[in-house]
Amino acid sequence: MNIKNSQIRAHARYLLDDNIFGKDWLKSAFIHILMIIITTSTGGVLFQLSNAHLLPFVMGKIGGISQVLDFGLPRVIDFIEVLLLNILIGPISVGIASVHIDLIRGDGTVKISRFFDGFKNFFGNFILGFMYTLQVVLWSLFFVIPGVYVAYSYALVFHIKRDHPEYRWKQCMDESERMMEGRRWKLFTLQISHLGWIIVGLAFVLIGTFWAMPYFQTSTAIFYEEAKNRR
Repeated sequence: MNIKNSQIRAHARYLLDDNIFGKDWLKSAFIHILMIIITTSTGGVLFQLSNAHLLPFVMGKIGGISQVLDFGLPRVIDFIEVLLLNILIGPISVGIASVHIDLIRGDGTVKISRFFDGFKNFFGNFILGFMYTLQVVLWSLFFVIPGVYVAYSYALVFHIKRDHPEYRWKQCMDESERMMEGRRWKLFTLQISHLGWIIVGLAFVLIGTFWAMPYFQTSTAIFYEEAKNRR
């Protein structure tokens, strides 16, 4: 059965009690706050260390080689910075996927403890996150549209890893590509339909985005479940 995006959104709101101040919506919002704290604290520290030590060293070594590097070097630096800021995207994203998959499959409640599932198989999830970021950033640095295409091709890798922790990163990516075949536009329109929520969230000094993300993540988890069942 091909579920419409409007039905996915309605089911997501139902699972979250259709109440932005309900306990499950608030617990999911707290998880996203926790995600930002972990990401900024770890990635931010590595980013600062890179700016203070790694990048000056690299610039000193290759800065005088050729002016040909003037175009490519800033892009390489941007690439390194993005990788550092997203260093824990794998464990964190698998944990968030686990929370919302459990919400739609279980007893309809958000369990904060499931967020830490992504750190149990830390190395495997870390490698998946690294390879995902690597693929998307490499394509996006030079070609925006192919970068978006790749991002949506691999949009379900963390959900797949949650269900199949034994999969290696390449298996997760291959499976995501198969599941997303012919469905990239559907997921894009589903996620873009949350744009109004995100804009309102941004208007409230960014804090409101933490209330938009539970709706966004629950909808994506329902999309994944439907895509998986169709396969």
